[in-house]
Order: sequence, then structure tokens, then C-alpha cells
Amino acid sequence: MNILVTGAKGFVGRNLCANLRNIQEGKDRTRPDLKVDEVYEYDIDTDPKMLDEWCRKCDFVFNLAGVNRPKETSEFMEGNFGFASTLLDTLKKHNNTCPVMLSSSQQASLTGRFGNSEYGRSKKAGEDLFLKYQEEMGAKVLIYRFPNLFGKWCRPNYNSVVATFCNNIANDLPIQVNDPNVELELLYIDDLVHEMLNCMEGKEHRCEFDGLDVIPAPYPPKGENAGGIERSSLGGSGAYCYCPVTHKATLGRIVELLHKFAEQPKTLMIPEIPSNSFEKKLYSTYLSYLPKEKVAFPLRMNVDERGSFTELVHTLNCGQVSINISKPGVTKGQH
Repeated sequence: MNILVTGAKGFVGRNLCANLRNIQEGKDRTRPDLKVDEVYEYDIDTDPKMLDEWCRKCDFVFNLAGVNRPKETSEFMEGNFGFASTLLDTLKKHNNTCPVMLSSSQQASLTGRFGNSEYGRSKKAGEDLFLKYQEEMGAKVLIYRFPNLFGKWCRPNYNSVVATFCNNIANDLPIQVNDPNVELELLYIDDLVHEMLNCMEGKEHRCEFDGLDVIPAPYPPKGENAGGIERSSLGGSGAYCYCPVTHKATLGRIVELLHKFAEQPKTLMIPEIPSNSFEKKLYSTYLSYLPKEKVAFPLRMNVDERGSFTELVHTLNCGQVSINISKPGVTKGQH
């Protein structure tokens, strides 16, 4: 399978391409039925001629290209809707009806605080274009409205407050929190990439939207509708897609956890980070922003005539990790 990834050097694209290459090179064996032959990485500095060639040869497209922080608001429509048009027209030119995934945003709902969003309007225009393309060409289209994303390689001071907080706290820079009670819906990059690989295997999660609320498919047949829910001609299959694993956390909780992570070299106390929890994913993200000189830190070795004891880390409820060295013939703590 040949995979075209647009926006390949962005946050999502970089993580996706790394995973695709691992599958291609046999380093990731968790998906034995998924075969990746070529990964075509297209970005703003790629020769435009390559788009034509790759659209002819690709078997799946991840369209992650887009504009988030332009100098002029008019660039939203040009960068988000305009490139989407170019991509689909090029696929049409080669009569390539392979599946196409579109990265959209919650702002495309144009509801609530996003009701007057130029960025949201450009994303909604892109969604409508893809749905029209699906009806016209019979190609499978997968539209994801992303919530707030976080994880390794996300650019700080750009469009992710988590990336900014992680970077600044890891590097002893100030942060600003206007309202610690603001709650975010957060999607971890590894969970998103897992869902994107599901798409390639035809295992995507389908949905509709009621404003910002996800309505997982199957939902009531078309016509048996609650007002405001966006529906499509796809009937009960769901016009949109979503990642089923997200987390909700306030800005205050995020900052509190990050400060605890930063204090670990002094306190040796690490907060509880259960498997698949938001805390564990945030901790992994924080470590990715830690400068090299902070990765290693000195530990206190308690030495006496019996040997030594060095504590590495401890938790509130799960005990500690330590190194206990006893000299020959010495018993310490019944060991």
C-alpha cells in the first residue's frame, strides 16, 4: 500500500509518518495485516510536481495540510480549503478513488465559542468539499474533527497550550493561566495515530455531531432526528469519524501535574500515572520537552558500615523503587 501524507512535517504528520515507517521497515509488528510499501511525505516545501505523481500512485491519503496561524485571516480559506481543492482535483485527474482522510477541527461546528471562527469556516468548507467529492466520485472519505491535541513534537507557543506549558515548565520559563477552571478535551497523539492506522484497515469509528458532542454510529435512521444534528446521505453509517479515546482536564490540573513532574528530581515523588491515563500521557509528553542536561540528575546515596541505600523514585500509594547494597555478611531489614 502506498500512503500519501500531506502536511507531513507538521505535528500529526511527523508522528504518523514515523509510525508508518516503522510498519514499513518491520519494526512495528502489532498490525501484521497492514502492509506499507511507500510513504509519500508532502509538505509546503515539496516540489508541487510530486503531488501529481503521488496522487496517481497512492492507495490511501491522509490530508493533514492546513493553516493555523496565518498573518491574514484570508489565508485560512486559501490554506485549508484551497489546498483541499487542489488535492481532490489531482486525484480526480487520475481517477484515483482511494480512501481520503481529512483532518478538520471542532471549530468547524461553528457553534458556541466557535460561532464566528474564520478558521472554523475554512475547515467547514473543506469538510463540505470532501463530502461532495465522496458523492461525486464514490470514494471513501474520513473526516475527523480534532479536539485539542498534545504529545511529543508538538510546537510550543503555536496552537497547543499543553505544548507551551510542557516546554516552558521543562525549561524554567514562565507560564500564564488566565482561568485555571477552563476545561479542555484532549486527544493524545499516540491515540490519534492508532485511530488513523485503524482507518487504513477499515476499522475507523464513525459518528455524527450535535454541536461539539459526538454521536457515535449507529444512530437513528435519517429523518428520526433531533434538531441540530448534522447528518449526511450516508444514512446510519456516520458522515464523520472520531477517536474514541479522549481526556478532559482543567488548565489548573494540567499545570499542577506538570509542576509535580518538574519537582521530581528534588522530591523523588511521582504522581500516580496508571496505564492509559491522562497523567501518564502528560508525563510522557513533558519528558519529550526536557532538555538533555535535566534528563539525568544526582541521587542521594546513604552510606554506612553496612552498605548503602539509594532511593530512585517513590509514589503515594505504589511504594518506591530503590537500590539497596549490603556488604558481605550484613543483614539489613531482614534481607
